[in-house]
Amino acid sequence: MGNQREEVVAEFRRSTRTLGFWWRTIFTLSLYYWVLWRRNKITVTTRRVIQRTGNIVGGKETSIQLTQITDVTVSTGGLGTLLGYGLIQIQSAGSGASEISFAGIARPHRLKDIIFDLQDGVIDGGMNGETAKVEG
Repeated sequence: MGNQREEVVAEFRRSTRTLGFWWRTIFTLSLYYWVLWRRNKITVTTRRVIQRTGNIVGGKETSIQLTQITDVTVSTGGLGTLLGYGLIQIQSAGSGASEISFAGIARPHRLKDIIFDLQDGVIDGGMNGETAKVEG
């Protein structure tokens, strides 16, 4: 018995059926919502696209005039296509790279369509009751 290798026979964790497990899970998700999700968004106005990123400590805001946007790229993987999220990259005139980039944004193709429609003058500020704010 002294020369035998030690092998794992079983592992045990806290049960997911306890109130404590669910309390911690709900608290963690709530913290994520208040600290990150609410503070990271793209807003589209009739004149510009604004990206706000940050957390509870600080943040950053990037703004591009609609008339200055030259390219909008949307990338979605298989799961993103199925669930309706993806990566959007917005580039402006005179910039070699994307000035606005947002991974995991909801409805990225809709955001791209809104930007191009506003540039073409197809929709205006009213948008027939539809909001021009796309959060993700």
